[in-house]
Amino acid sequence: MSSSIEKPAPRSLGGLILPLILIGLGVAFLLANLGYLPPISIRAIADVWPVVLILIGIEVLLGRRQPLLGLGLQLVVLALAVAIVASQSAGLLTSAAATTSSETVARDGATALALDLDGQAGDISITGGASALVETRSTGGEVRVTSDREGGTARVEVKPRHELVLPFQGLRTDLDVALASDVPTSIKLDIGAGDVRLDLRDLRITSVDLDAGAGDISITLPTPQGEVAVKVDAGAADVTIEVPSGVEARVTVAGGVVTLESTNSRLVVSDRVAETAGYAVASSRVTVRIDGGAASVHIR
Repeated sequence: MSSSIEKPAPRSLGGLILPLILIGLGVAFLLANLGYLPPISIRAIADVWPVVLILIGIEVLLGRRQPLLGLGLQLVVLALAVAIVASQSAGLLTSAAATTSSETVARDGATALALDLDGQAGDISITGGASALVETRSTGGEVRVTSDREGGTARVEVKPRHELVLPFQGLRTDLDVALASDVPTSIKLDIGAGDVRLDLRDLRITSVDLDAGAGDISITLPTPQGEVAVKVDAGAADVTIEVPSGVEARVTVAGGVVTLESTNSRLVVSDRVAETAGYAVASSRVTVRIDGGAASVHIR
């Protein structure tokens, strides 16, 4: 009596493709973030999606019968796809090249300004002294500046263009904004990781609302006309508040703020509040509230 042992069917190696793709993308993103490769364009990745169909077709055709051959062809297809895309101007490893651009918003009779600034990673600077209503200069990723009018108020939005790069890729956009010094202005900022410098001493500020992640934050308070509220919500940040001579101000910290210290002799620090002597009776004053995660606050 004879018995036969059936040979097991060849095992497909196609299951290695997805892990290889993930590992390759992870290495590419890591090298790009460390500066060894230019930024990776999400558009370039989307452009090569048909390669997935080719890989699936090879797996269906050869995955079971000739797994090694199938795996080899899949690797060749992946290598060719990367090579082709990398050779294009908007390729996989081509920089969404750091560019410098400027935008201007004309006054056009505006009697008030509401500035809304959205940022990703990068340094942000806001100062006065603009001849126009708003003047911006960005380096790195491009930004979009839009404006509309509501009565005499100009509402200006400064935001990154959405088609740039993957959000975790690490492209910085450094932005310098100059505002008209003689127009009452409210400022709202939503910033990711990066340094923020607000020199408001020459501006007619009505309010400031700043939401920031990690980085250094420096705010020079304005000379107020009436009550001016400055609100800061910071993550792991080092916050410096400069109180110019003659400005009455109170700085209150809350949340997980680690330290509050002052080298400005005009302010008296008590518990989590620092206040100038004339703040309580002043009709024009600045009220600062800082909510932080692991933030430290310095007043000078």
